Amino acid sequence: METLYRIDGFVSRHMAPVVLCCVAVGIAFPEVFSRINTVTVALFAFMTFANSLGGGFRELWQEIRRPLPVAVIFVLLHVVMPLITLGLGTVLFPQAPLFTTGLVLEYAIPTGVASLMWVGMNRGNTSLCLSVVLLDTLLSPLVVPLTMRLLVGSVVELDTWGMMGDLMVMVALPALAAMVLFQTTGGAVARTLKPRLAPFAKLALLMIILANATGCAPFLRNLTPTLVTVMAAAFFLCLLGFFLGYWAGRLLKLDFATVQTVALNSGMRNISAGAVLAMAFFPADVLFPVAFSPVFLQATTAFIVKALRATKPGRADEAAYRRSLETAGEDV
Repeated sequence: METLYRIDGFVSRHMAPVVLCCVAVGIAFPEVFSRINTVTVALFAFMTFANSLGGGFRELWQEIRRPLPVAVIFVLLHVVMPLITLGLGTVLFPQAPLFTTGLVLEYAIPTGVASLMWVGMNRGNTSLCLSVVLLDTLLSPLVVPLTMRLLVGSVVELDTWGMMGDLMVMVALPALAAMVLFQTTGGAVARTLKPRLAPFAKLALLMIILANATGCAPFLRNLTPTLVTVMAAAFFLCLLGFFLGYWAGRLLKLDFATVQTVALNSGMRNISAGAVLAMAFFPADVLFPVAFSPVFLQATTAFIVKALRATKPGRADEAAYRRSLETAGEDV
């Protein structure tokens, strides 16, 4: 078990290069690793369950009682960003609407479970982050199909019920089971079971990314100007999500920990879930924008965290943290 914890720590510290390696291997050997696609739904269900063991209904209710940050994140996630994405895709790809559909799918899916890791590592508002992840995950079987039907329903024929079913199995039911377990054990699972499952959850994530990358292989081996534009658009939208989250938090005069959390939750998406849906319910072109995004998402998130901490409020927060450590040392 100690070996697993060391591996888990290594992956956490080097998430961006590890993800890039998985993507490269998947693109290089699609025939070998495409077989993982048969179990991606099960892998995602396990990953969601393992990562949702940190909170229950009480924690969710405490944040809902202070709804402003939660409401801001949800508006950015499910109104502002999908509409901007649709507009940008319509302008850039009038002759290739399936790429627009893929981008919209990427920004219809819930916030990334991995945001819990980034917020925790950087002293953000962990209770807010956990509540947003749990609530967004539970609502995703309704929100994602509805968003896709409203925004791009005329482009592709949607299997709404099938999509809702997969989202229930992949995210909603596992998250609900984890919350019930947390509640019934008085939070003990967060200290006992969650750390034990963490290495396996990261392994599941890497396997999903590896499988999704196999779908990118045909496109990346035959790059066209349109595909390069899709890649640039995906990267721009990723940065925009973080940017809008940060400034929304600043305009609302939230404390730095909460501003940081709003930015990370607004910018990160459960892209692996979107890729699983794209492979199951959409034509091949829809998969490319979603499956390509993991290539840069974790590296971009690491850059965003450094940029946030370099701002004036970030430097003040860091100075206060160091003073608290010095004070604690003197007390000892």
